Amino acid sequence: MSDNVVSLHGGTDLRTPEPNATLVEELERLLEAARAGEIVGMAGSYVHRDRAVSYSYAGLVGGYGLVGGIECLKQ
Repeated sequence: MSDNVVSLHGGTDLRTPEPNATLVEELERLLEAARAGEIVGMAGSYVHRDRAVSYSYAGLVGGYGLVGGIECLKQ
């Protein structure tokens, strides 16, 4: 019966998710920058395979510049 399940939004099959290569590449780039000391704080929002959304923050995240960056993402 589950053979006829399709995404309503034309996305990938959520039952057997594939890694998103672009996302993995960006996360690896950010990790290398953090290891090098170039990135010292971050805040992120994440869409999970079941379409749930979560967020996290770490490091130095109290500056107005970070808030401005998040505002830019809203555009």
